[in-house]
Amino acid sequence: MTIITRIADYVSSLFAPGYLNHADIAKLCHAGAVRGWSPECINPASLDLRLGKTILVEARRPYGALPLDFRARTKMNVQTIVMDDEEGFVLAPGQFILAHTAERLVMPDNLCALWRTKSSMGRMAFEHMDAGFVDPGFHGALTLELCNASQYHPIRIRPGDRIGQLVFFRGRKVAKEHSYRIKGNYNGASGVRQAGYKEAQHD
Repeated sequence: MTIITRIADYVSSLFAPGYLNHADIAKLCHAGAVRGWSPECINPASLDLRLGKTILVEARRPYGALPLDFRARTKMNVQTIVMDDEEGFVLAPGQFILAHTAERLVMPDNLCALWRTKSSMGRMAFEHMDAGFVDPGFHGALTLELCNASQYHPIRIRPGDRIGQLVFFRGRKVAKEHSYRIKGNYNGASGVRQAGYKEAQHD
């Protein structure tokens, strides 16, 4: 029996359908569904996730580069930065980065989650691009699409900052052939991952 199957059976035996509360989330974490979690990150009905160390910063587009193309899965031109724990990174107004969570998830086939930016971060104009649904069967670190929506204020971020939270929902089990662990593109990520699989082409 795999760890995902064990977690799914555990979820089925303990939780009623609906969102998970603080006690449910603690049990879920202890069962192994969240790796690297911290008890102080558990909220009444959500789990805070922290920023990982590596970010991909959007870089100037090479001369002659074609537009990013969703169908072609071209990659954005980026610079990889490993943040210092104290200095972190200063996000300029309007600047876009890809980041990742310090925690890694092992989602069973009867559990999904919704990512929301922490309100304290949102009030500084720190924005997540709303690609925050975690499918049943996902496993790995979450890649985060982050932007400074402020017009005038830079924002400093650091590894370990609690920038977002997950709300977990238990539902009916997804058939194995439809699980994200079978069909997903981003499973197994230990850090930040771009959307594309091809490098950007040039004219």
